[in-house]
Amino acid sequence: GLLVKSTAFMKDNLETFNERGITVPVILGGAALTPKFVHKDCQNTYNGQVVYGKDAFSDLHFMDKLMPAKAAGNWDDSKGFIDELENGVAVEASSELKVDKLQENGSKDNSQPATALSTPVDTNRSEGVSLDIERPTPPFWGTKILKPEDISFEEVLWYLDLQALIAGQWQFRKPKDQSREEYNQFLKEKVDPILDKWKEKTLAENLLHPQVVYGYFPCLAEGNSLIIYDAKGMNPEGAKDSQELQEVARFEFPRQRSGKRLCIADFFLPKELAGAGQFDVFPMQAVTVGDIATEYAKELFDGDQYTDYLYYHGLAVQMAEALAEWSHARIRRELGFADQEPDTIRDVLAQRYQGSRYSFGYPACPNLQDQYKQLDLLECDRIKLYMDESEQLYPEQSTTAIVAYHPIARYFTA
Repeated sequence: GLLVKSTAFMKDNLETFNERGITVPVILGGAALTPKFVHKDCQNTYNGQVVYGKDAFSDLHFMDKLMPAKAAGNWDDSKGFIDELENGVAVEASSELKVDKLQENGSKDNSQPATALSTPVDTNRSEGVSLDIERPTPPFWGTKILKPEDISFEEVLWYLDLQALIAGQWQFRKPKDQSREEYNQFLKEKVDPILDKWKEKTLAENLLHPQVVYGYFPCLAEGNSLIIYDAKGMNPEGAKDSQELQEVARFEFPRQRSGKRLCIADFFLPKELAGAGQFDVFPMQAVTVGDIATEYAKELFDGDQYTDYLYYHGLAVQMAEALAEWSHARIRRELGFADQEPDTIRDVLAQRYQGSRYSFGYPACPNLQDQYKQLDLLECDRIKLYMDESEQLYPEQSTTAIVAYHPIARYFTA
């Protein structure tokens, strides 16, 4: 599943399997899926076994184990691996696929060995992240909402990733036997008119409703955690003492085990080094192009206008990404880094600017549950943006991010 809407089809397909008496094991994975959705929603739907495949290698490991088990009579479609049954519950097929399941009462199954707890957590800062940097003061503390009338469509278009749109979403890829010159000519003659048409149509008919909530929160780092304080307690001239300011949230981030040993918390001022009334700034953002992106795409799809659906849906997806880039650039400028802004979209996509932004669910900050805190802090209900119990964002074409302005901050895997 690559899109939120595909998750609904998965459950429909599993129900169809049940109706047809099919009980083969089903591996589910993809960017739109979470372990909780697979193990809870999908497993409760299906009479057979469902497996969460975090990547293709995990899927292969499962298949490598499944096939000999079936040949040896060690697999039961309804129970899983027979020799790994514990108290009537099948153990996951592979350690890479293993996710703590919740019991029916919602508590964790304590019969699982908590091996992860025996490993000490490294909370020492990375020596590769300098503390001797200028800490900017934001133009305001708290959050700000930007409605469609506050957002320039043309400015957002500048941040549109045409490669991702044309080759990725629209599938206009260069054939191996075609020269670069021929492909560029094809783009000019065939694809550019399509893009121009949908840009004009989207603007003229108001087919996207871009909205942004972003803001700046006082914060301090503590080990691998980032403490977020109540922005309402800040005054325009400076900050109050940290003991007077209320802690409103805390994010814990993983640390690399080797190399530079980076952790997102390293990019912010440590609490033990903060002077009286001194705080760092923690920017966050949430963007959406609105429910209309889903509604109009459905209208095209239901009307059998599949080509138009492909063009519009692809543009809506990439415009949400472009809006995230636009919002991030606004944050960088407001923090005083305008002189370092790239001149081309290619340089923007290559992160040739100050700092980086990260989204929950990705390697540097994998805990998707933290996104609930983020949405609450930003009060995203004001733009009708929310995350459901399956940890899916709605409207579908929406993204959230946290921002680190530290010059060494880049994407990394922890």
